[in-house]
Amino acid sequence: MAEVAGRPGETEGAQGPAGAPGRDVASGLPAIRPPVAAIGAAATVLALAWADVHVGPGVDLTLLYLVPVGFGTFFGGFGVGAALSILAAVCGLVTSRFLVGHHSPALAAWNAAQQMGVFLVLAGVLDALHRRLLHEKHAARTDVLTGLANRRAFVEAAWMELERARRHGRPLSLLYLDCDDFKGVNDRLGHVVGDRVLSVVASTLREGVRGHDTVARLGGDEFGVLLPEIDGSGAVALAERLRARLGEALSRQALPVTLSMGVATFAAPPASVDEMILRADELMYEAKRSGKDGWRAETWGATETAA
Repeated sequence: MAEVAGRPGETEGAQGPAGAPGRDVASGLPAIRPPVAAIGAAATVLALAWADVHVGPGVDLTLLYLVPVGFGTFFGGFGVGAALSILAAVCGLVTSRFLVGHHSPALAAWNAAQQMGVFLVLAGVLDALHRRLLHEKHAARTDVLTGLANRRAFVEAAWMELERARRHGRPLSLLYLDCDDFKGVNDRLGHVVGDRVLSVVASTLREGVRGHDTVARLGGDEFGVLLPEIDGSGAVALAERLRARLGEALSRQALPVTLSMGVATFAAPPASVDEMILRADELMYEAKRSGKDGWRAETWGATETAA
């Protein structure tokens, strides 16, 4: 187990990850791609039309068309649903001519319009439902103020990365950041300024990490950055760069805030995400006790030396 500490003015020679926009985490529904859903639903509509012709006029399969139309709409969107509605109405019109014989053009058009209207209503309702579900899932995993992942989403992402680290034997690092004396900012300058501090910290962190790193607001003025496949030297180098960038961004807006960071690296995966967060949190408090505006780093599972 190796331990290093960082204070203002110290620099690291180790190279960390290149800066790139970070990502927010928001889990979605089962991943069925719109083209796949559209093709599968269209094939089902055509299969139903074929079956409708062959079972004869004694069995009405019209309602079964609602299933592929609904499926295609839910996973492909309203455009796919509208196209399927037209296809289903045309199939119904064609099969009715096979089964019942000749209809007057007006009656045939009326029946086809009725069916298509029902299908379109279903498509509209299911598309609105799908959008609402996606919104709720995103909101449940997103911090409203900063737009970052919230603690729930961060823990979910951390579990996935922890399992991946176990399978592939790769290191995993976690930065835990806390705004120094943030309560005093709220008390002296007001919560509007405090919210601006949090927004600046969030955007700076998001811009300072890779696209597949996870940045989250873990609660209050605490933030987490999950760094898959980053070893101790890389995590320390990133922590120092982020500390400098955060200081510059906050100074430009005359926001009197610094941050303390805990940099926890696991060469051997820990037992749980709770352990990961606890270790990084403890290191962050060590940085605060050492004078704030710095970082404290430690690696578990391998011997490393400070740069």
